[in-house]
Amino acid sequence: MNRGDFLRGTANVVGAAATLPPSPFTPTLRLAVVCPQSGIDRVIGQQLVTGVRAAVDYENNLRAPTDPALLYTAYDDHNIPSDAVVQSSFAVGNPDTLATIGHLSSAATLVALQGYGSAQMPLIVPTVTDDQITAKGYRNIFRLPTKDSDEGGLVAQYAISTGSKAPHVVTQDGDYGPAVAGGFTRRASAMHMSAASTTCSLDKPDFAKAAADVLAHQPDCVALAGNAEDLGPLMAILRAGGYTGRFLGTQGFFDALTVQRFAKEAEGMVVSSNVPYYPLAPTVARDVADYQAHYGALTPVAAFGYAAVQLIQLAQRRSGATTRAGMIRALATGGSYDTVTGSYTFGATGDVFDPNCYFYKVSGGKFAYERQAHRSGFMLK
Repeated sequence: MNRGDFLRGTANVVGAAATLPPSPFTPTLRLAVVCPQSGIDRVIGQQLVTGVRAAVDYENNLRAPTDPALLYTAYDDHNIPSDAVVQSSFAVGNPDTLATIGHLSSAATLVALQGYGSAQMPLIVPTVTDDQITAKGYRNIFRLPTKDSDEGGLVAQYAISTGSKAPHVVTQDGDYGPAVAGGFTRRASAMHMSAASTTCSLDKPDFAKAAADVLAHQPDCVALAGNAEDLGPLMAILRAGGYTGRFLGTQGFFDALTVQRFAKEAEGMVVSSNVPYYPLAPTVARDVADYQAHYGALTPVAAFGYAAVQLIQLAQRRSGATTRAGMIRALATGGSYDTVTGSYTFGATGDVFDPNCYFYKVSGGKFAYERQAHRSGFMLK
């Protein structure tokens, strides 16, 4: 990185504080959020910041006189690894910052982990599901969404518990998919069921060859572990080859493309997601209604930004933590924390202790909620 790039990075602070500045005598709790605010991924990054801002405003409006006022600062990393290193260093360098929320991609998060770890900065990961994030051994990382391998296991459990006798998982050799497929086959084996798998190239996929391999195993259920845009075309080829069983999709298929570009093939497909179905989550109805009244639809990314703020505030309120080390201890050992995206108790690695996901069925060009992977106090069904 040249000096010009570094100096330009210092101007990338784009966030603000709470709606009303606290008085000089009010205790404060400052958060940082590091994500793209400009560039090609700015729309998604802005959704995360909106979720953070909404939660900060909501909590400040309900704040008791003895509670600290929430403040936040947003840093623009453009979703580029080199910028993520710089912007995360600014977040870490502010001594008032008690915890950080970020980043949006695996690449941007991974390169910044060492800096957060060295500074003992609690990092709440709002959207990245890559297993590597919590496999590095850092004890200051806390991830909200279910990691890839756990998702694969939950999808396998769903497939087998709903009648599959010959499940098959297909993935591609990209960042997202292989760990999901690995979790799928391991959970199937643990349930005394053999699950075959097929991997095809992401850059130059040979779907005809992949379909032939799948059909040779005569599956009754095919799980697609990848993104709809990349792996979706395989469905039509499998149908043309005579496959009549059902399709399952992992969270990369919880996408408008699934019901638009692949509407015919995807009809009846069941897709997993980290996104709960809010009409069946009465404990968060007030939060969701307030958000929608001020900002419109609660997108998944905004929801996890909102949940990250709730998590940090609940940990501080429960423990009284005033230092980064104290916040890490509170999150690691504080028990269950209830947020707008679910209840979280973190294991030793920083992943949720009892991972869950939600299944949606493609019906008439829409995603219809079906069930959660396992029962919880968060959802009615």
